[in-house]
Amino acid sequence: MGKWKVASLTGVSLLCAGAIAGPAFASGVHASKVAKKDSQPVTVTLLTWENPQTNHQIMLSLQKFEKANPGIKIQLVPSPLQNYGTKLNSMIAAGQAPDIFEVGNDMEQQWGAQGLLYNYLPLARSIKGFLPHFFPGAIPNWLENGNLFGLPSLMNVYGIFYNKTLFEKAHVPFPKVGWTYQQMMNDAQKLSSNKGGVHQYGLYNTADSPFNLSVYSVSAGGMPFTNSITSATMVTAGPQFVQGVELFKKYIQSGAITPPAFDNSNDESLFLEGKLPMWAAGQWNAEQMIGPGSPKNLQWGYVPNPIVKKASTIFDSVGWASPKTMKDPAVVFKVIKYLDTTQYAQSLPGAPVAPPAYQPSSLPYYNTLKAAGHSGMITGLNWMLHSPNKQAVRFLETWATQANQFITADWNNVLTGQAPISTLQQMVKQINSIIQSSH
Repeated sequence: MGKWKVASLTGVSLLCAGAIAGPAFASGVHASKVAKKDSQPVTVTLLTWENPQTNHQIMLSLQKFEKANPGIKIQLVPSPLQNYGTKLNSMIAAGQAPDIFEVGNDMEQQWGAQGLLYNYLPLARSIKGFLPHFFPGAIPNWLENGNLFGLPSLMNVYGIFYNKTLFEKAHVPFPKVGWTYQQMMNDAQKLSSNKGGVHQYGLYNTADSPFNLSVYSVSAGGMPFTNSITSATMVTAGPQFVQGVELFKKYIQSGAITPPAFDNSNDESLFLEGKLPMWAAGQWNAEQMIGPGSPKNLQWGYVPNPIVKKASTIFDSVGWASPKTMKDPAVVFKVIKYLDTTQYAQSLPGAPVAPPAYQPSSLPYYNTLKAAGHSGMITGLNWMLHSPNKQAVRFLETWATQANQFITADWNNVLTGQAPISTLQQMVKQINSIIQSSH
């Protein structure tokens, strides 16, 4: 199963400069280190966090690139997602980073700010009409102080998977694009139960952080939790944000939705087994529901998060970056451009996890969803990807780890009623203090 989603790798730093990369990484070769005389091909090394099956699909496409570009060879350096950031951290520190590596937006922002990544903005701008074809917000979120330290590759948006069978049994209409938060809460209440002495929530995994409530606040006409997705200088819990917290708190206490500290480690398996009515999650989980081995009897749908007054959504993206020390940027960028514009169009039908950030490459992904009978998901994804009000899904800055400790300390208690609502302002004050001290 390909996990083309950003891992929460915020906080990875290059303090461990003396760390030793594992054997699988010790042989990393820069494109520049391959001899070019005697018509020898240039070797470009590529590191991903994908599993073997997904890497196989990627390399099948890159073989076509090699055939069309006989002077370039691609060497895959695979890595599991587990400890990916730490391993890549060690490779960069040891000067053994590959020419291209998969990164999350937080890694790109932080390492770019540290001067460790190559700035691809001049090369990207040299291709007429290239950058405007990316989904709205994708490129701006990868800019850091006027530099483009990588290219976004795949988009992640977060909505609600729902079990059609359980909705029908409860006589609850299926949710649609534009449904309201109150409708979602009412549905969750109707879909919850205590059959057999086991509590069944109607909605799982939707209140685990302030970023979820940021969507509510903006939709209600208020301020987002952070004033910027990539370079936040302030967090806010305004009246509309507090209003959303009160709504979620009410339905957490009624047993309709899971509390923020709820163990959601089995949510995916339980939804695939047909046991969860609604599940808040990223679109990549659909791969498990339409691919080979997917549940035969699971009838499901996917819809964006609801609204209060206007569209609002959280999103992020993963992408490709290169070390600043890379010597053949024009050659390496040619490979990255192919990965974004052509490779995904060829590989995603076999692993439909996310729409490419480069919009023209998204049609094969959408066609796969349509062929599987999920045109409604396409509508929902496009609604979110083109939403004019996009919010951060997490902190991307280097101070994130310090700020998150205050969320852990206060958020759960407020949502479960163990702390007064005024605790939110205490949390905001503490996080803003961290932000100010970091500048």
